[in-house]
Amino acid sequence: MDAEAILEVTRTLIGETEPYGDSGIDRERMKNLDKLIYVIDELIYDIEKVAVNKDRREGSMRMMGKKAHEAMNGWWSWIDQYLGGEQDGEST
Repeated sequence: MDAEAILEVTRTLIGETEPYGDSGIDRERMKNLDKLIYVIDELIYDIEKVAVNKDRREGSMRMMGKKAHEAMNGWWSWIDQYLGGEQDGEST
């Protein structure tokens, strides 16, 4: 199964997460958001377990570790820009 198919199946299984503006619908979507956050947390943890190999001697382990590390750095940069320098919930 390719990555796009996995993404489509995952979105279907989790359900809608976009707020709708109706408390009954949004109650369900909040549950879906909780599921999505949990899945993302676990997947990031899986990637972090690979990223620690970025300095290994074994070429294949190092290559995978570097790829995972670069992905995490990319996400970090995107999140930092998104938050606009916010720290501990405070806006700057």
